[in-house]
Amino acid sequence: MPTPLSVRNTNLPRNQFQDLKTIPAGAWALPFLPLLLWMVAALVSTPAELFLQINQKAHALPDGLWVFFDLLGNGWYDFALATPLLLLAPKNLVSSVCAGAIAGLSGRALKLAFELPRPASVLDPASFHILGNPLTSLAMPSGHTLTAFALITAFYFSTPAEKRKPLLCLFLFPLTAGIARIAVGAHWPADVMAGAALGILGGLIGAQLCRNISQQLLRPQSWLMRVLAAGSALCVYVLVSSEIDFTQALPFQWAAASIGTLSLFAFAIQTVRRPRSF
Repeated sequence: MPTPLSVRNTNLPRNQFQDLKTIPAGAWALPFLPLLLWMVAALVSTPAELFLQINQKAHALPDGLWVFFDLLGNGWYDFALATPLLLLAPKNLVSSVCAGAIAGLSGRALKLAFELPRPASVLDPASFHILGNPLTSLAMPSGHTLTAFALITAFYFSTPAEKRKPLLCLFLFPLTAGIARIAVGAHWPADVMAGAALGILGGLIGAQLCRNISQQLLRPQSWLMRVLAAGSALCVYVLVSSEIDFTQALPFQWAAASIGTLSLFAFAIQTVRRPRSF
């Protein structure tokens, strides 16, 4: 008697079919949400009015807080801060790196293609709050926003579905990073919403591409993990040797560099151990 299909041995890993459904079909509509919000905002206000309203209201909070939120969209800072994932969640890290690369390259190409002006080149700089040196060109999309959304989206969808619900709060980080770009006077709201859409799409693609990555590549002894560790070391170096975005960011840079350094030491210890055989 033939074995029923539901119990037939397929010689696939037990979670193979679950991995193929890592990203629900409806999730691919998520990049359209920021674009829809962009359309609604365009109907009720002009770009300048919306920018000034958000920028002025955000100025009620300390600049130091917005500097921290702004850093959440900086790739050097984010990847140094994510160094513990080399050991704790390597698959999530690989997906996030892939997503960041896809979204970052796409965003850079769009910036160069459009060459749209930023608020400081259109509005009187005295009419709104600017933190740091005024930026005047390559406005859309917001690179900080797309980076933050790409990393968190990839991390979220690389996590098993049954463990995702508590991780929804992580999306507060890219949201605040996007608002921070308006608060410091660097981007129009449209730039932020375009960056969010592109970042979410990049995150989905990154998670999809890495959903069935070999477990061998996720071990500390693998060439891939060592390459990512070298990348983290570079991020740590940049954070301790350079001023990222704002002078006020230096304490946050050193904190992230410390986390990255300690994590790299822990990772180095694991790389010299023999991998367990199963």
